Amino acid sequence: MFTAKNREELETKGVTMVPDVLSMEDCDKHQAFFRNWLKRFPDGQWPETLSSLIQGYGAGHLEPAWDVRLKTRSVFAQVWGTNKLLSSMDFIAIGRPPEDGEEKFWAEGDNWLHTGQSADRVSLHAYQGAVYLEGCDEDDWTFEVFEGSHTHFDEFMDTTDQWRCDKIAGDHLDWFKSRGCRRRRVPCPKGGMILWDSRLVHANARPKAGRANTGRWRYVVFVCMTPAVWATPGDLAVKRRAYEQRRLTAHWPSDGVKLANNCPLPDQSLDPVDLLDLPEVARTDDAKRLVGILPYDEADPDWLDETDENRCKFRPAWNKERWAKHLNK
Repeated sequence: MFTAKNREELETKGVTMVPDVLSMEDCDKHQAFFRNWLKRFPDGQWPETLSSLIQGYGAGHLEPAWDVRLKTRSVFAQVWGTNKLLSSMDFIAIGRPPEDGEEKFWAEGDNWLHTGQSADRVSLHAYQGAVYLEGCDEDDWTFEVFEGSHTHFDEFMDTTDQWRCDKIAGDHLDWFKSRGCRRRRVPCPKGGMILWDSRLVHANARPKAGRANTGRWRYVVFVCMTPAVWATPGDLAVKRRAYEQRRLTAHWPSDGVKLANNCPLPDQSLDPVDLLDLPEVARTDDAKRLVGILPYDEADPDWLDETDENRCKFRPAWNKERWAKHLNK
């Protein structure tokens, strides 16, 4: 499933697409689930979103999100060379067609280009994933990147006063362009998964006016997995809290795990559709190991798959001094 070409693209471009991660039947089933879930919001309200991202309402604990985690595990196992992984409890994305009048089309200069990594993290820390329950072409709700920008991340963090790059624009985009980074939209077939380096400059991109697939929605489940051996007791405690309280986490699965903020309804009222019970798939032993509720056997010789040439051979590096320097500014 994850090929040598995928690995080469991750290393050189910072992004790749893995097809056929989910079946068409699974995609249709999960789309139907989300449509029914949306009907539970009162008076036609729409969940609070950021460029189609939904980070509240227990959305990352709904049945489709857990099913996606379990079915993408084999891809991340190939990426890292170990089956002993921890998963994020990440966001979902549902984007309405702008043709229906509820969303904006893409406009020149309208972007949310950012990196998933901050100044205190050095070099590679994670590969993030987005599983597409509906296909997308370049002019649909899709994913845009600056190819190769991940290779300039450390240099960029040493030359900018942004310690957390949650919005990159203007001169900073020109900085990446001057280093040969090409901006492009990444299409993905239904059931496919886009993987990207957390250092990559990227964003969700809105549909373009006049697109070929008029009326196409966006349904995406985000997932990120890294080796369980990276996690500290503190990381595992945060993950347990997220699991037990049906909270979402940021994308970091096992190294610097953080809870995401809960989102209220647009009118700021309490959320009546928040998940009360975890679905059955989330209560399996496999699911519990993926989020650190059940431990892996560290005595197992497969703990880091010593025979696999692509096994994880390092722990992520940190530079707290660089982080402190930015805070002092």
